[in-house]
Amino acid sequence: MSTSWLDLLLADASAGRMARHRDELLQQGSDASRVEREAGLAFRIGTLLDQRRRQASELAALNDIVAQLTSMRRPDAVLQEITTQARRLLGVDLTYLALLHADHAVVEAVTGALTPQLRGQRLSPSSGMFEIVITRREPFWTEDYLSDDSFPHAPHDAVAGAERIRALLGVPLMLRGRALGALFACKRQERHFSDSEVSLLSALAAHAALAIDNATALERYEASTAQLAAANEQLERALNWDRRLTDVVLHGGGVAELVREMAGVTTGELRFIDGRAGIGPELVERVPQVRDALESLFDAAADGPHRVELATRDGESVQITAVRTDQGVVGAVVLVGDCEDDDQLLLERALPALALAVVSERAVAEATRLTRDAMLVDLLNRPATDPDELRRRMRVAGLEPSRSHCVLVALPCGDTPPARRDLGSLPLPIGTVIAADGPRLLAVVPTDDAASLAAAWDKHGAQTATVGIAGPTSTPMELARCYHEAIQTVNALLTLDQPGTATTAHRLGVYRVLLHPTGRAELSAQFDALLGDVAREQERRGMPLLATLKTYLDQGRRAAPTAKLLGVHVNTLYQRLGILDAVLGPGWREPPRAVDLQILLRVVPWDRKRH
Repeated sequence: MSTSWLDLLLADASAGRMARHRDELLQQGSDASRVEREAGLAFRIGTLLDQRRRQASELAALNDIVAQLTSMRRPDAVLQEITTQARRLLGVDLTYLALLHADHAVVEAVTGALTPQLRGQRLSPSSGMFEIVITRREPFWTEDYLSDDSFPHAPHDAVAGAERIRALLGVPLMLRGRALGALFACKRQERHFSDSEVSLLSALAAHAALAIDNATALERYEASTAQLAAANEQLERALNWDRRLTDVVLHGGGVAELVREMAGVTTGELRFIDGRAGIGPELVERVPQVRDALESLFDAAADGPHRVELATRDGESVQITAVRTDQGVVGAVVLVGDCEDDDQLLLERALPALALAVVSERAVAEATRLTRDAMLVDLLNRPATDPDELRRRMRVAGLEPSRSHCVLVALPCGDTPPARRDLGSLPLPIGTVIAADGPRLLAVVPTDDAASLAAAWDKHGAQTATVGIAGPTSTPMELARCYHEAIQTVNALLTLDQPGTATTAHRLGVYRVLLHPTGRAELSAQFDALLGDVAREQERRGMPLLATLKTYLDQGRRAAPTAKLLGVHVNTLYQRLGILDAVLGPGWREPPRAVDLQILLRVVPWDRKRH
């Protein structure tokens, strides 16, 4: 039985086998025209079958590629897989994919490149084949890219030369009518791209655009999910942190406990600076600029900077954050060392609680101070007559009854009361109690050396107060007496026109007794009795008779030194002395009358008296 054309086609015979069958039929004497006609039909059918098989194979490969792209999640991996499969599918030398951005395109993935220059190359959307593919939104190919002058070439053609690109096919990556970019396939020799190849790459590009969009959307979703999870974790951490801070406060914790909690959330070294005076020498040594930085924070306005960043001598980072209230800056948190952003957020969330704790502790300290001040002032003004009760009240006021004490009273020279820090700057012994007593500031000091207190004030204290010091006490019952003696000393210094000075009751001597309120009234009456006529004559004549009298007596009744101090001629002095003789009568120049007049002129503020 002879073989038919149909048998050959069913057996998937090659073109050579079918040509031999035609020759055999002709040799057997078959009708030549019929043989040629049947052979032509067989060849055509074979070609169609080959095309169908190739198309089926390509379609199967394309389906496999689509399935693989669909399963991929990372956009960069999807892009690289697209170029890899496109090169394999079309059997070309090089494939690359470029995506559009705002005003340019970038080659994101390359397969089969000879150089690393092509990946990351920026393409202009207004020139070259890329512009044609994107603008027309349809495939375009050329047999020899570099020599084709049918379109304007792009500046990156040097890269095309390095890659030896000849035949080049480009198809757009379209998604819902929008061009994402373009996919290119090239050969390094001239070549004609068939319609089936163009269709195949276009089909791959269509699926690739969808895969790129899906992977990008998935990446955005995963990024958003991760961001949301991080935000939730951060929020949960912040809520737990708030609960910890609340527990600290509810369990009676103060500034120290809160600072300990804050130090626990960072790997750095954290400390709290309570006011300008809280800067320790160790911190200044490590961070030389810390004092100026803290001063700038304390002086800053409410809307001013709240954080300063510095560095230690060793290069460690230093962060200084102000702790603010409505009344201003109450302190600062100093962090030496690195701090993560999340930890920084927790530290900032703790600042309001820390500020509240600082204000609360200061309020408690102020209330305690006021209570102790009231107890001490009451103890000094209304001492108990019972020794046991007196000792109990001394202990409540912070004093040790078994020790000797000196009492210091400071009265401001102006309208501003002396600050506690003025007393705090003195080297006072442990056990000293300081209190405000109206406009005065007083201190009960456990010492038996009043003179050393006066010397310490002269050396360290501000010259803004008049200070009287009395003591020491030998028994607790003498504390009130020393207090009143210290007040008398202050009053005597003011009467003697010596504001801003400090002295002891013992050093002031008789003047303290003479110049207490009762003594001053008696002295004023005595002054009017003995020197009232001189004061009135002085007012009538407009002549400084009292000053002349005081200077004359202070100079031992010597005319020349007196005239020199008064700045007048000796004859003028003699004229004034003659007037004084007439007013005071004989004997005023000799003791004891001269002594009485001299004391009165020293202890009575005659220059402030008005008649």
